[in-house]
Amino acid sequence: MKFVLPCLLLLVCMPTAYGEGLQVGVVDTQEVLNLSIVGKAAKSTVEAEMKKGQAKLEQLKGDFEKSSADLSKQTTILSESALEDRKEVLAKKRVEYERAAVDLREGIMRKNDVELGKVVKEIQAVVADVADEKGFTFVLERDRQTVVYANEELNITAEVVKVLDKRKVAL
Repeated sequence: MKFVLPCLLLLVCMPTAYGEGLQVGVVDTQEVLNLSIVGKAAKSTVEAEMKKGQAKLEQLKGDFEKSSADLSKQTTILSESALEDRKEVLAKKRVEYERAAVDLREGIMRKNDVELGKVVKEIQAVVADVADEKGFTFVLERDRQTVVYANEELNITAEVVKVLDKRKVAL
């Protein structure tokens, strides 16, 4: 990684065979996701899925807590075998709740990956079109680890959002 940026800078500064320098643009994909219609829609879809799952989890949690409270109240009046049976049922409910929580978390992560993956593909297509239009040789992802500084004239994020939104509205 240490040598990638200096090499990249050399490439940018070196003239090409045609006598022109390489043209570089930058785009902040996260900002495009946050500001574009399709990015907001994808996040909204994931959030709706998460709310549905949270409601199911709350129901399971409430059921578990009710059963636990009932068992606490009845420990003195239940026979030993009935008490063990209830404890077993309660343990199963706890496991069911924990599994549902893990399943929800994994499901949300998968849904997020799928939804955002679709949007990122659309963003990449728009970035390629904008880069071609502006004559950029390549476009870098603007993040703190890759691009420490870039002149705002090279930043095509706002343009990408605009084009992406126009395409979404046109559909």
